Amino acid sequence: MPFEFPIRIYWEDTDAGGIVFYANYLKFFERARTEWLRSLGIGQQQLREQTGGMFVVTDARLRYLRPARLDDALIVTAHLQEAGRASLTIVQQALLNNEQLTFAERRHHPYRLGGRRQHAPRKNPEHPSGTTFMNSQDMSIVTLVLQASWVVQLVMLLLLGVSVASWAAIFRKLFALKRVKALNEDFERDFWSGTSLNDLYASAAQNAKNAGPMERIFASGMREHQKLRERRITDPGTLLDGARRAMRASFQREMDVVESSLSFLGSVASVSPYVGLFGTVWGIMHAFTGFAGMEQVTLATVAPGIAEALVATALGLFSAIPAVIAYNRFARDIDRVANHQETFIEEFSNILQRNLGAHPGSPSGH
Repeated sequence: MPFEFPIRIYWEDTDAGGIVFYANYLKFFERARTEWLRSLGIGQQQLREQTGGMFVVTDARLRYLRPARLDDALIVTAHLQEAGRASLTIVQQALLNNEQLTFAERRHHPYRLGGRRQHAPRKNPEHPSGTTFMNSQDMSIVTLVLQASWVVQLVMLLLLGVSVASWAAIFRKLFALKRVKALNEDFERDFWSGTSLNDLYASAAQNAKNAGPMERIFASGMREHQKLRERRITDPGTLLDGARRAMRASFQREMDVVESSLSFLGSVASVSPYVGLFGTVWGIMHAFTGFAGMEQVTLATVAPGIAEALVATALGLFSAIPAVIAYNRFARDIDRVANHQETFIEEFSNILQRNLGAHPGSPSGH
């Protein structure tokens, strides 16, 4: 409901014919606007003391429909039509017996006493008028995020979610690679300790769930070798070739597991800055749209809107930089794991070849 303020017409408000002088309607509208703000708990003097500024009219449009006369009892209304980034648009009417006499649409901007324009009021559904008046100097990250447009806020929320998922993937991969390295080193130490291949295979079969990649590769090669022997295949080349193919297949499966989440980190590293840039471009476009009706634009007017938009770019970089560092680190570590396992395949193949040459029936020693 619009705010209503009663005004009685006196001699001082009229011309010689008893008709209200046209310029006096501006006074009526100003009184109604002041009382409207006061009813919301925002006094002009209080606003001046707290923020060092006040609202000034930068644009006004009036339409006179009928004149008001001496002794008329008018109702002057005030209603917030739009709260832009750097302006307030207030619609006011002068009514006589519910009949519109004058219509006004006025745009206000907050100014500091030194002539510096302040940040515009923002809409707030919890406030009775739908607005809240903020200090332009409140440039904290939280305030900038809350004041951004819904598209920019959606981009920020997306980037924040991606960042959390990225960090979770980083820590998961970090612990997984440490475990792979430890298990491979333990098995390799047992392998070169002189234990027979049959004993190592039996241990790998019993410990299949907790075995490392290298131990599973070894087990797959031994398993294929024994299956071929059970078919009474005695050709060394066939036995060796079968074991190598089995180990290669197992190696690919193990590397697929080790490389999991790496593509996600790569996508985050490459896409996040562009998503943040999209949010920034949209925010800047939205900010400049709010300045379209302003006759004078200062740095103090532009800064809050630009700062809000740039938060999206900052979040995009915040998501991308750790992902880039982690991707490069993990890619290097995974290459080392892959080279280590390929080297083991070649060494184990050489051992099988020597044993098959010396004892065609049993690869028990190395």
